[in-house]
Amino acid sequence: MKKALFLALMASLGLSAQANDKLSYDYWQFGYIHSEGELTSDKTGFKIDLVGSFNDSTYLRYIVQEQTADVWNSVYGEVTAKEYSLALGWHTPMGRSTDFFAEAGYLKQDGEGILAGDTYGNDEDGYLANIGIRGRFSANWEYRLTAGYRDVDFSPYVDEINHEDDSDTVYGFETHYYFSKLWSVGISASEEATGLTSGLFLRFTP
Repeated sequence: MKKALFLALMASLGLSAQANDKLSYDYWQFGYIHSEGELTSDKTGFKIDLVGSFNDSTYLRYIVQEQTADVWNSVYGEVTAKEYSLALGWHTPMGRSTDFFAEAGYLKQDGEGILAGDTYGNDEDGYLANIGIRGRFSANWEYRLTAGYRDVDFSPYVDEINHEDDSDTVYGFETHYYFSKLWSVGISASEEATGLTSGLFLRFTP
């Protein structure tokens, strides 16, 4: 069923729609992220989110994020987990200030400091699919609700059964306050493969 959802999202990217002029799909965003640890210390790091539109209904989204955590295995170690994703997105208006969106793309994970049997970090790739709603509460407040699926294999040398990133579904909420036409600050809360994750972001919308 998850594979079918992914294929359906890919097919939906080919549809045409008129864009909602109250929402921009051209922005650069940078911020701090924190994830709760279960078999590791809490994970902290950064996330860069770059979005650029092709036309009134499609866009490209590139995300880079990195988090570091202390891992207690047979010996103590510090693992840095990096994740890169590139997704094609499609959106269509649901109302005057609300869009439905769908994204599908490629995902690559890269770990540093991983020891045999570690429960955090990975060195594989796969794909992602997201659907959600994006809209405006008011002229200054924007929100985004997302649900998604990730399909990534585990490296043979990590502990797959007890791994921190064993969940393949994600969902979350993000909101931004625009203090000018170009700049906004935002916060997010999400349940991801890395655990319960929160973020604080600064966005530039050219």
